[in-house]
This record gives sequence, C-alpha cells and structure tokens, in this order.
Amino acid sequence: MRAFIPPSLLLTALFATGVSAQITVPNIVQLPTEDFVWNWGRVTAAGFDTPERPEFTIQGTEAGFRCTLTGSFRLGSRMRDFSEMREFEQSLNGSLYFIQDATETLNYYTRTNDLGWAALDCALPEDNEISSDKEQQRLDRAVERAERARERRRSREDDD
Repeated sequence: MRAFIPPSLLLTALFATGVSAQITVPNIVQLPTEDFVWNWGRVTAAGFDTPERPEFTIQGTEAGFRCTLTGSFRLGSRMRDFSEMREFEQSLNGSLYFIQDATETLNYYTRTNDLGWAALDCALPEDNEISSDKEQQRLDRAVERAERARERRRSREDDD
C-alpha cells in the first residue's frame, strides 16, 4: 500500500498546479468546400432589417477563402462606441483564422444582443485555375528548353 502513496501524491500535485490546463487538444474545423454566405440578425422578406450602409466592413482570409464581413450593431449597443468598434475590427483584421474568429465573435455579440445584423460572404478565388494553366505552360516550356539543350549537347559530343 505504501508504494502507491507517492505516485498518487504526485498526480494530485500536478493536477492541483494546473498541468491539466496545459494539455491541448487540436481544434478540427470543417469549412465548406464552395462559396458561402452566413447571416446573423433579423432577416425580412425585403432583406435585412438594417440601414442602407453597414457600420463595419472587414476583409479576411482563411483556408483559401477570401471573405468580407459586413454588418451593423444595434442602436443602444456599447459596440457603437468608437474604441469598442476599433478593437472589434482590429481583433478580426489580424486573425489567421478569420472565418472561425468572425463566427465566434458574431455569435457572442448575437447572444449579448449587441449585433443588429451581419453577413459573412466567403468565396474561393477563381484565379487558381488560371494560375495552374500558367504553371503548366511554364513547365511545358521548361521541358522543351531542356530537350533542346540535350540535343545540342549530343550534337557537340558527336562532333568530337
């Protein structure tokens, strides 16, 4: 029985000091594979129940998507304060995981009843197909140049 006391004390000490909080589990997020638009707020038959102009427009990227986040806060919201709005925009502008952070942030402001409406519009750029065609053309030209250089070397070797 005495042999089990030190390991149990060690485990208790580790958990009490917060070592368990340092264990990280990877966060796996499955994003859509095509262009998408996610909406927050009240939507009427004519569209959003909003003013003509959004209060914020933030651009961001994640996983190949280029996204635009637009929206407005409620009239009585603390987020209409300049410093709060600036902090909100800066936190999302610097994000590497723009879609995930924007979604989490907008869900929070919806729960706190600060958000009037928002739309996250994300699209995969179409220039990937164009760039792959250009890349293929570049590779084809490189192969042709290599074949011509090989033929020149062979002709020089035959002359010697």
